[in-house]
Order: sequence, then C-alpha cells, then structure tokens
Amino acid sequence: MAKVSLSGSEKSIEDIWSWYEDQKEALRDFKNKITTAFLASPTSINDKFISLTFDELNDYFDNSVEELEHLVALDIISATEGTLRADFFSRVFEKDKSNLGREFRDIYKQKGNKVSLEEDIIESWKTHVAESKSDFGSLIGLLHYRHWLAHGRYWTLNKKGRRYSADETYGIAESIFDFVA
Repeated sequence: MAKVSLSGSEKSIEDIWSWYEDQKEALRDFKNKITTAFLASPTSINDKFISLTFDELNDYFDNSVEELEHLVALDIISATEGTLRADFFSRVFEKDKSNLGREFRDIYKQKGNKVSLEEDIIESWKTHVAESKSDFGSLIGLLHYRHWLAHGRYWTLNKKGRRYSADETYGIAESIFDFVA
C-alpha cells in the first residue's frame, strides 16, 4: 500500500480568518461607496446597481456578506479536515505510541489511505481523548453543513445539520486545533 505523501500545504484557520476580516472590510467599504453614489446620483453608479431600489441594494450586500460567511466556513472546515488527516497519517507513520496512535495504526492497516474522517478519525478521538468528545461532536455538525455547502445546497438542512456563522465555525475549529496541536 502506497504511503500518503503529505504536502505540508494545510491552511491555518488564523490566515483564513484574517482574509475573511479583510474581505468583510472591503465589502463594507464597497457598500458605503455604492450607497453614497446611489444617494447622490443613482445614474452615476455601476450598471449592475443602477436599476435597483435602495432596499434591493441593501439586500444585495446582505446576501454578499452571507455568501462570504459560507465561503469562509467551508474553507475553515476544509482546513480542519486537512489538519486532522495530516495528524492521522503523522501518528501512523511516526508510530505514535499513544492509545490514539495505536488505534490509528490499526485503522490504517485495515483501510490504508481510505480512512473515514467521521467514522475513523473523529470517532477515535472521541474514544481515546474523553475531553474532546463534545468538541468533536460539534465538528460532526459542521461537517453536515460542509457537505451541504460543497454539494450545492440542494437539500434542506434539518436534524442532520444547520447553518453555522463564520464565528461559530471558527470557534469549533479552534477547539479541535487545541487538541491536535
């Protein structure tokens, strides 16, 4: 079985968050610029906005902020998954002697590179690091949200998931990084 070659290119959630804050500020500045121009002389604004009412203009920017939150949440969740998978393979290949490391090696012997994030990695963390159970349980909820985002949002989120704000997503990811780091 071929060994996974780790890229070392995982993104940090701090870098993602910094980018998010920059984009929120840029969006806020753009909204202020367009709103000021709209109120001063509606015909002088970008063609995209010229036919909108003031309420429609506000809706456009509210929707833009919501989309930004979805994108950032997806990026943070992906970074968290990447870190968990890299941690899994590091513990396997470095022959980590902890109970978690031993379980990871057993899973790797059975499944190789086809290890499941939820069924194998997360469940192992919950089993072997008792204080992580709640945080990893929250991560499962985030993964349902991630699946919804990544697969086109065509179903209604219900018992198996809900929408998360960027702040909530970051908080859950940060708690997972505290265990893995």
